[in-house]
Amino acid sequence: MLEETLKSVKAAEEQAEEIIKDADARAASVLEEAKARAQAMKDEAAQRMRSLSQETTQAVQEEGDSRLHAASEEAGKEIDALRELIVAKKPEAVEAVISALV
Repeated sequence: MLEETLKSVKAAEEQAEEIIKDADARAASVLEEAKARAQAMKDEAAQRMRSLSQETTQAVQEEGDSRLHAASEEAGKEIDALRELIVAKKPEAVEAVISALV
């Protein structure tokens, strides 16, 4: 009877050891899966940030180009207005120079 009890205890210990090994293996598996998911989430967030950064950079570049074009057009208009003003005053300027030389 004692022998059977010892065998039963030993079998229970072995079974408990197997349960512990299985639990350790499951815990390691869950941990690895969590690490992989966390890394995937981190990579996805980094990709979204890079994409957003590129979109923002492109939008800023387009806005800068638009403003530069508008400023260029405005400067062109001012140059044309000054040329018209100069053309109208050219005869007076020529006469003033000739008068100053004579």
